Order: sequence, then C-alpha cells, then structure tokens
Amino acid sequence: MARWVSGAAAAVALILQGCSDDSPTPRPPSVPAVTLRNGVQMPMLAAGTWQYNDSVAEDAVVAAFNAGFQHIDTAYDYHNQVGVGKGLKRSGKARGSFFLTSKVPGCGSQNVSAKSVEQCKTETEDKLVIDLQQLNLTYIDLVLVHFPPCPGDDGTAESPSNSSCYAPHSGCTHPQACDMIRAQWSVLTNAYKKQQIRAIGVSNYCSACLECLAGSEVFPMVNQVQLHVGMGSDPEGFRTFAEKHQIKLQAYSPFGSGGHGSEEILKAGCGMSIPWHVDMRGNLTTSIGNKYGKSAAQVALKWIVSHNVSVATKSANPAHLKANLDIFDFTLSDGDLTSLDKATFASED
Repeated sequence: MARWVSGAAAAVALILQGCSDDSPTPRPPSVPAVTLRNGVQMPMLAAGTWQYNDSVAEDAVVAAFNAGFQHIDTAYDYHNQVGVGKGLKRSGKARGSFFLTSKVPGCGSQNVSAKSVEQCKTETEDKLVIDLQQLNLTYIDLVLVHFPPCPGDDGTAESPSNSSCYAPHSGCTHPQACDMIRAQWSVLTNAYKKQQIRAIGVSNYCSACLECLAGSEVFPMVNQVQLHVGMGSDPEGFRTFAEKHQIKLQAYSPFGSGGHGSEEILKAGCGMSIPWHVDMRGNLTTSIGNKYGKSAAQVALKWIVSHNVSVATKSANPAHLKANLDIFDFTLSDGDLTSLDKATFASED
C-alpha cells in the first residue's frame, strides 16, 4: 500500500508540474504569432478577462503581462473594460508592445437594438466609441462582432443566450439577418479604414453568417469560436471554412464547460482535487501529458495551437498563467494528436 501511495504521489506531482508556485518555473518561450490577412501579427495566446469585475480584470492584466503574455482579450459586454484599461496603464507597457482584442455586441442584445437596420448600425458605432473610451486607447488591435444578430429583439437581453434566436439558432436564418450583419460589418470596416482598428473579425459566426459578407471590401480576418478537446478537430466545419477563406480561427473556452473547465479535460489537472481512488491513466489529456511532463491543461492548449489555431485562455493565477504559456517546448506525436482529434466527450457547455 505504501508503494502504491508513493507512486500515485509521483504521478500527481508530474501532472501538476508547472501549476504550483512552490517549484521554480523557467521563463516561457516567446509566444509565436499568426499573421492575419492584412499582415498584422497576432500573438497566438491571449489572456482572457471574461467574468472578471473591474478590479480583478485590472490585476489579471498585470499578472498576464508579468507572466509573459502579449495579448489581452476583452469585450464591451464583459463590463470590465475600465479595469482592463487601468491594468494596461498600470503595467507600464508601451502601446506597441501588446495586442488588445475587444468586441462589440451582436445586434439584439447587450444594449444594441435589432429593431431596425439603422438602429443596429448606429448603436454599434456607439459601442465601438465606448470600447475605445473605456480602454483609454486611441486604437484597438482587433475588434470582433461578438455574436450574430437577433433581428426584432430590442437589445435588453443581458446576454445572447437570453435572446429570442439563441436556442433555435436562427440568428443567421432570419430574413433581416444579412442586412444587420452587413450593417455591423460596415461600422467595423469604416473604423478599420480610419485606423482606429488594426484588424477586424467576428465571433461565433457559422458559415451561413459569414456568407452574408461575401463580396465585402474587407472580409473577416478572425473568427473566434468555442473549440476544445472532445469536440473533434473541425466542429461544424469551422476550421475548413476558415482555411478556405484565409480567416484565422481563434478558440475560446479551451478547457470546455463554457469556460469553467470540463472534468473530461482537466481531471487531475491544475487546481482540481484528485480523489485517492481516481484512475488517472483513464484520462486522455492527463495520460498524454505524463509522456511530456506536462499538465492536462497544457496538453489541451497544445492540441489547439498544433492545428495553427490561436487561443484565448483565462486565469488570474500567476502560476497558471505561466503554465498556460509553457506549451511551446514540446511537440505532440502524430499518434497523440490523432487520439485528441478523435476524442468525443459528452457536452457540458
């Protein structure tokens, strides 16, 4: 029994490598960048700020920069951009040394009306001005339209999940959808031409939504979607469509469960309890991580970037931030990559 406990302890120590402040963590390698269609370089890993209040967001931004991140991800409807702006200032970072992504809401929720195309456009313009003001920036590196529109809704929905089109997935099938998508896109395109934004894109847009923008003078450069181990390597054809149209795909919620972390991915990983009876060899990401001396979380992130997909992760914990960056010093074998591609987990999102 003592030998079994000793072996389990060693396994746990290996799994949690890079997750504790108690052991020295070497400075992570430089984060590679992806090149957007217009030549802008976007760091592959972003530190997200979703669900943080202003004070936590401020501290998280400073901690992310200290860990080695160069890319911060926020949004109008995170309600914390004032805090993010304070964090940017407090960090002392020169403006050209970091990349900042923000978002404007899709028409129909988050104080952007979808009662008419003109209202949709005007209120999107207002939200972009607010983004710049709250962040205290003269330009934003990347702005995304956060969700497809919900024609007919008045903007009082606190989140897209409360809108009338969320459950039936009708945001891009409504007769007025394309008109509103084009209206919002024209706002971003104009700001891009005025150099208020260095790059523009969308989030949570399926191919039907993107087809509304066919023939646009400037086509989306980025599409940020949920992507994690267990969804397959090309859910809903997002990767295939993006590659065909020179769109850079960016993943959010890389650990599943709507950003909260799925047990299927993180079991026995960073910050999770490990019951004595758990057979850690049964977890795919953990067992693969054992081969490389990496945590389950690091394997989950590595799988995403191995497909040339950038990722927005999230933590306010300095040790976890460093661990999230420490994924560029190993390469998943073809066999491990295939196993992760084929993994299917019950949806928790």
